[in-house]
Amino acid sequence: MAKRKQRKTYEDIKECILQLTPLEIKLDTKYIIYFEDHGQDFLEWHINKEGYVLDSKPLQRNIWAGKFTIPETAEIGGKLAIWLDGESYVTYPIKDIKIIRDSQRHKQTESKK
Repeated sequence: MAKRKQRKTYEDIKECILQLTPLEIKLDTKYIIYFEDHGQDFLEWHINKEGYVLDSKPLQRNIWAGKFTIPETAEIGGKLAIWLDGESYVTYPIKDIKIIRDSQRHKQTESKK
């Protein structure tokens, strides 16, 4: 009988993300979501193409890393959808969104050689 593939838990995903180097985060980032400043500890999230938070700046990476978002639904002035035991939204409105295209990523890796 074939073994079932175990589903990764949030803790597994978070642990993998927290082990990424700054360069790996930069190369894996597809979206950077910038939040309006309302005195919170984070102003931007780096999100990969699957929708997982890779980095939170300037603080709280250990809190938000591995959380699942739906960046495609984000819009400036709106709130980012995030999964926290059910669909929820980040409290702070989105100030700006940067989508990193594959061509930009290719240029980044070329310049590192």
